[in-house]
Amino acid sequence: MIGKVGKSRVGAKGPGKSSFADLVNYVAREADGKGREVDKEEMGVLNLDTDAEDLNLIIKQMDMAAAKTAKNGKFKGDPVYHLILSWQESDKPTPKQVTECVQYTLKALGMEECQAVWAIHHDTDNDHVHIAVNRVHPEKGIVMGPPRRDYHVIDKAMRELELIHGFRRDNGPYETLDTDNGPQIVRMSRKERAEKGLLKHGDEIGPRTTQAAKAAERSQGAPSFQEWAQGEPAQVIRNALNHPDASWQALHEALAPYGIQIKTKGTGMVVTTTLDNGHGRVLACPLSKLDRNFTKMRLEQRLGGFAPPTPSSQNPADATTVRRTTYEAFLHQAQSGQEQEGPVPHDGGDDRRTKRRAERQKAREDLHTRYQADQQRIKDTRRDARKALLARQKVEREAQRQDHKGRKSLFITRKVATGMGQQAATSLWAYTAASEKETLQKQHLKERHLLPRTLVWRDWLEQQAAPPIEDESAKAALRGIRYRERRNDNQKKNGIEGEELEALKPFLSKLHHEIDHRRQLIHYRDPQGHDLFTDTGPRIDVHDRAESTVEAALRIAAQKYGAVDITGSSAFREQAARAAARLGIQVRDTDLQKVWQMEREAMQSKQQMNQPGRGDEARRPERTNRSAPQQERPDKER
Repeated sequence: MIGKVGKSRVGAKGPGKSSFADLVNYVAREADGKGREVDKEEMGVLNLDTDAEDLNLIIKQMDMAAAKTAKNGKFKGDPVYHLILSWQESDKPTPKQVTECVQYTLKALGMEECQAVWAIHHDTDNDHVHIAVNRVHPEKGIVMGPPRRDYHVIDKAMRELELIHGFRRDNGPYETLDTDNGPQIVRMSRKERAEKGLLKHGDEIGPRTTQAAKAAERSQGAPSFQEWAQGEPAQVIRNALNHPDASWQALHEALAPYGIQIKTKGTGMVVTTTLDNGHGRVLACPLSKLDRNFTKMRLEQRLGGFAPPTPSSQNPADATTVRRTTYEAFLHQAQSGQEQEGPVPHDGGDDRRTKRRAERQKAREDLHTRYQADQQRIKDTRRDARKALLARQKVEREAQRQDHKGRKSLFITRKVATGMGQQAATSLWAYTAASEKETLQKQHLKERHLLPRTLVWRDWLEQQAAPPIEDESAKAALRGIRYRERRNDNQKKNGIEGEELEALKPFLSKLHHEIDHRRQLIHYRDPQGHDLFTDTGPRIDVHDRAESTVEAALRIAAQKYGAVDITGSSAFREQAARAAARLGIQVRDTDLQKVWQMEREAMQSKQQMNQPGRGDEARRPERTNRSAPQQERPDKER
């Protein structure tokens, strides 16, 4: 499990503005414009006098509790605390387990008496729960937390919950170590975790990826502009700086073929690129994110004061200049599946695999073309639809205004007739009119959210992969995205990889299998229900190292991929390579070729030994077998 603190998502502040409305509505997926809803059975509240379905009452109660601090003037900070708990992909917590995890974590933070609302989200590969917490105690009116360095408290609670509920273990500042006295939770520094190989992906030494880049990478299903620029463009900058005649114009000329510009921003520098298909949208990232040495201070020490690019440096006249791949072209290739996928596995001259690969490539290109056309259609129709909606809502607001104008005097007169004072009746009318106006405003806001919106590539794929469409090309594209996101981590896990050429489907009917349609996984289990291996599409994760399990996983891999790559520990890789040799399955890993070849030769020698008429070594076992019965006859006679 992983726990982290998210953004409070507080919108505009001011009189009548709620501190909790934005976050609570996000937690409940209220009118998010993407058709995603939270099952009410997967929502819960703590220390609130209502159930999870009445969002308006939840928001009002939390706002009223937070307002108590405004009266005593002792707290002027943000009362909203956004907590996120995430499970590993193989874990599927029940609503009861989630409730217990939420309560346990808040207790660890000293906030168990605070108001909170939570909901489980399934929009990523990892089930996770968002929790909106009111830091102000509902009765005492004092701030209850969180404590300093709350991320350490949360991380330790995650390790404890993993042991309590049997969830898969994760890494963090606290680690769970197996000892003779049972599992022990210990605090480790980054250096200690690096020495033990416990650092998570993303903790490696080097420029850290910004949160915005991580979000962009997930939404577009391809490396972010920052990650792409850390590759060849960053190397081009290094080469230019190593040249004796390095200058700012030389840097600009080197980056021009990639569609990249260096600009100053604030006290630092950024690299930018413009997306033509994105209507001039500009992507940017700090220059220092490409390399720690690319800071403004160091570059100006090397090249002098910054000089912006000249027209000639942006369009060099040198005929030898080659137009490199821009990020926009790279992004299109990545989303449409046009990236180099390596050589086609050799299948004994059979071109059926090559044909299937071409068909899959065509399907991916058609899928991306359909995505672009669909988003353009939404852009073309959204403006007219929004204009018509706003016109209708304007008429409804005017009709309500006229209705209030006509009802006001009659309402006040009737209340006065019942004995209510004129001032009280006027105040009651003001409250009634304001309530009706607020109801109409919320209705109009929800209608605007429900207008058709353009979707990022990943959200569109999830829409196409889900019922009732269930497009196989979209499912395959999603599996490829998930595989790429976990590629670095996968190298440490036992498994078999290859190029997925067919739709995900079970192959071994003798093993019990369970299909996870939402995540596009197939879990293979033994009769007792133990996990043996999981087919994720372009990869098979092997959970059990028994010989029969490895051979079964390899048979599926051969059916799906032809030749395979093997990842994991050295012991597993050698074991799987020997099993692949016995099954006649090609292994692409160069460091395993010797193991594979030796196993093949040993198997062939054994086969020759067992064939009759192949020399003394072949005849000797036969003489031994014939003599055995003769020695046993006296015993039988007795």
